[in-house]
Amino acid sequence: HLSIRRQRQMCIRDSYYTMQMKGLVIVIGNILVAHGMRKGQQNEALEEFITTLLKDEDYHYELAFLESDTQNLELTMEKMIKQGVTRFRIVPLLIFRAMHYIGDIPEILKSMKEKYPHINSEMSEPLGTHPYMKDLVERRMADVDLPANANVATVIIAHGNGSGRFTKAHEELKEFVKSIDSNKPVYARALYGVMTFKNDLDEISKKYDDLIIVPLFLFDGRLVNKVKRLISEMDIHCNLHITPSINFDHILKLIIRARIEQLAV
Repeated sequence: HLSIRRQRQMCIRDSYYTMQMKGLVIVIGNILVAHGMRKGQQNEALEEFITTLLKDEDYHYELAFLESDTQNLELTMEKMIKQGVTRFRIVPLLIFRAMHYIGDIPEILKSMKEKYPHINSEMSEPLGTHPYMKDLVERRMADVDLPANANVATVIIAHGNGSGRFTKAHEELKEFVKSIDSNKPVYARALYGVMTFKNDLDEISKKYDDLIIVPLFLFDGRLVNKVKRLISEMDIHCNLHITPSINFDHILKLIIRARIEQLAV
């Protein structure tokens, strides 16, 4: 049996998109950029998840990782440049604008432009600022079966930023939580940084009979497990209901498609 990755490599969705502008043929390539890890098998698992999620999409894409020795963004772009790509649409698989979005990816794109002056790159907005993400989180909250009169609140936990330098992600998380339609309290918290749930989740839990925890991560992996472990070590005073994370929900496919279309304008 062929692996999902090998199958995708063999049916490379025909070709890159081409267009003519002022007599020049411009070859356009899409790159989805995930965080990844240098060690372990997370990158392979991520690739299988994404390949399965997007298997019916009609656009070509390559997947790159910020953390990889063999499939990082620079190597992926260089491979595509050798295949004739001159314009790149970059879609970061990141929830909000933190260090990787504001610092790492733009630095890589700047470096590649200096090395290959004939190429151009543009980057989409992050995933979490799309309105569909709000719909997904509200569905996660609604899936928790509690009485309408329950004394309940929701805590949405995103990655956060521990360096203190890239606070845009925290601002976007707060705005995201404000947008949630709920007649019950909704709190914005993070795993890392000044908004970490470790500061006050125990105190919040004293106010309610039930707390719904929504992890705002791509999938239930290492970071979500860390969130669960840290919560289990806290003195929580009410019933906890931890929902699945995004977990490559169908809505994620719609968001990725919308981000690519946004760059095609």
